[in-house]
Amino acid sequence: MNQGDDAADAIQERVRQALAENAPLKIFAGRTKSFLGRRHDGIPLDLSGLTGVVSYEPNELVLVARPGTKLSEIEALCRGENQYFAFEPPAWGAAATIGGTVACNLSGPRRFKMGALRDHLLGAELIDGCGERIRTGGKVVKNVTGYDLSKVLAGSFGTLGVLTEVCFKIWPRPETQATLFIHGLTPAVALERILDWAARPLQITGLVCNADQLAARFEGPAPAVWAQLATLREGESAESEVVEEAESHAFWRRWRELEWLTPATGQQRWRFSGPPTKMAQLIQALEAEGLSRWGLDWAGGLLWALLPVAAQASRLHRTAARHQALGWRFAADDYNEDAFTPLSTGATRMNQMLKRALDPQGIFNRGKLFA
Repeated sequence: MNQGDDAADAIQERVRQALAENAPLKIFAGRTKSFLGRRHDGIPLDLSGLTGVVSYEPNELVLVARPGTKLSEIEALCRGENQYFAFEPPAWGAAATIGGTVACNLSGPRRFKMGALRDHLLGAELIDGCGERIRTGGKVVKNVTGYDLSKVLAGSFGTLGVLTEVCFKIWPRPETQATLFIHGLTPAVALERILDWAARPLQITGLVCNADQLAARFEGPAPAVWAQLATLREGESAESEVVEEAESHAFWRRWRELEWLTPATGQQRWRFSGPPTKMAQLIQALEAEGLSRWGLDWAGGLLWALLPVAAQASRLHRTAARHQALGWRFAADDYNEDAFTPLSTGATRMNQMLKRALDPQGIFNRGKLFA
């Protein structure tokens, strides 16, 4: 038995004790995502000591790690093998862990091309609401046993169980990267470009825009990258420029980590996901609510926004719902009761069924997602 097993056993015992006392647990590790979701109380259950890469098989493109392992450490390990997480997870802080990343199902700009985190999660080990350690999925790509449960765990915000291991598919790093910037487009025209380019068979792995510019990232073999980039640029009448490797990587890191969207006093971040075809109208609707800065990611499927702290959260959620979008309110200074746009009746019922099945006593992060 190794140190990781000892730590997992200790956590399992903590869960069993909480079940015996019917005491809710507040699960956390790096705390870099603590502003997401509703504030909730409970006995602290710190997973930051449950660390380490259990196995990494570069030839099989499979990695297994414990939840408290820092995201930066895993990415450095993969970089040494010229591999990476294709879903491009944001860290939002040096202490970010792989467990918190899974719990929030966080994916970066490559999501529209490469899929979300849950699409790369092959399996997991967790302690369920009966105090038992169970496994879902497998350590190889072709093994899809229990794959649906892995998808459910991604984005559950720790409400369904305590992760003790996660298994991911890793991807080879692209040979070349370059980014094309287009300036001077209106939001509607920029979104038209994004929808057009996303539908083409191009090696574009990032499509974002804000009020200042549109950015398209090309990745792959150098000849294909430069040929496709030149073709798009030649057909563009607006002002444009191209940046290569280091500068391109720096831009997408700043975007992914939201360094370009820093709230001023009296402002807070919001995140809205929904149909790209609805986002231009959603931006217009939010301008009436005090929208001061915005940016579209995921080829138009994700809207980042700065809105007044004083804006009524329930009203903003209703605005999102009218445009078929779901909103997340980022707030670290209150209980954030309106953290998420309410789900449909069917989706709410499904979430309740999963909660009852995996956490019948409701001890895991009670109140994090729902009242």
